[in-house]
Amino acid sequence: MSMMQAISRYLSDHVRAGLFQATGSATGLPGPVYTDPEFFALERRLTFSRNWVCAGVISDIPNPGDQIPFDLAGMPILLVRDGDDTIRAFHNICRHRGVQLVSDKLNRNNILCPYHAWSYGLDGSLARTPSFCGPGVNGHDGFDPKSHGLYPLRVETFGPLIFINLLADAEPLSALVGPVAQRWKDYDFSLLRHGGSLRFELQANWKLAVENFVERYHLPFVHPQLNQVSSIKHTLHITDGERHVGVGSRNFAPLPVTPNHLLPTFPGLDAEQLTKAEYIELFPNVMVGVHYNHVYCFILEPRAVDRTVERFEFFFVGDGAMSPELTAARNQMMDLINLVNGEDIDIVQRLHRGCASPAMHGSVFSPVMEDTTHKFQRIVAERLIADALAADQAIPA
Repeated sequence: MSMMQAISRYLSDHVRAGLFQATGSATGLPGPVYTDPEFFALERRLTFSRNWVCAGVISDIPNPGDQIPFDLAGMPILLVRDGDDTIRAFHNICRHRGVQLVSDKLNRNNILCPYHAWSYGLDGSLARTPSFCGPGVNGHDGFDPKSHGLYPLRVETFGPLIFINLLADAEPLSALVGPVAQRWKDYDFSLLRHGGSLRFELQANWKLAVENFVERYHLPFVHPQLNQVSSIKHTLHITDGERHVGVGSRNFAPLPVTPNHLLPTFPGLDAEQLTKAEYIELFPNVMVGVHYNHVYCFILEPRAVDRTVERFEFFFVGDGAMSPELTAARNQMMDLINLVNGEDIDIVQRLHRGCASPAMHGSVFSPVMEDTTHKFQRIVAERLIADALAADQAIPA
């Protein structure tokens, strides 16, 4: 069965006809797209293997020798900072027997297999195969170490984010992030300093976390406190991208901890930007929230069809923002997200449970408040179809 035939089981002509209507009359993706393990397996082969995926932030690996594992929809990936301060990525498997090389963050000057002690340079080259041909005999004439280095992946960065791509001939990352980088050109991301992290476990499909993130219709009902500082009345929608979608607030105004302890803002912003916040999802797995005085990155690690790890990484503007005097102000921003995402977890998990119902043939959308959720579902379908066709064409006849 071809990839396109497999996808068509879920995205039939009938489903696509309903999805690609105007928002007010459209029908959303059906329940199995969120709950069927076979569909998740297709996403693993297509969405997460043929697109730029966010694997972390640069501050995850600040020092040469740093190595961190990343789970990409069940595929083990390894991020490394080498001796030349270059960030690299590899399939996190030994070329000998395929054992996972690194299971926890560590720092060392080589990549060492825990099974038979094969070792690799930080550039992925095979360095040692101890006793491969018997005690004290490390190789043989027919074995070329140069042909058995780690399998490399494409790596590029955007602001504080690290992206990887499993395709050697992948288009540049700019195809994904370029329009958003232009939109945010007035925000100097080089000033960002990492200020904290939050981590959550979600018993739900990764797409539902995104759909919840890109709509603000639920704010008054699920997030009454957030609605006080970022009211639904000031919502703006961002639906003009091919592979990004988002929302924002024209009046983001959290109360200061004290008037004399305000977080530094990005320099050069105009009056409108000093009250605005935007939240954009870069397909498939990262959402970025940009405010006048901080940025957060919401990274999803889909582990199974019904299990998603959520990471929030917080960044503040300039070295001064990291002073002890501003600890309470930084914590206020993180505490707000901790509260809000805690409120979201229950409702998103209930969404997932609802998707298991045979009556879940697809949602309907508010034409005013949910054009962004509709847009994301269309991106899901469009990318799957495009990736399935590309995968089928790549298979020799």
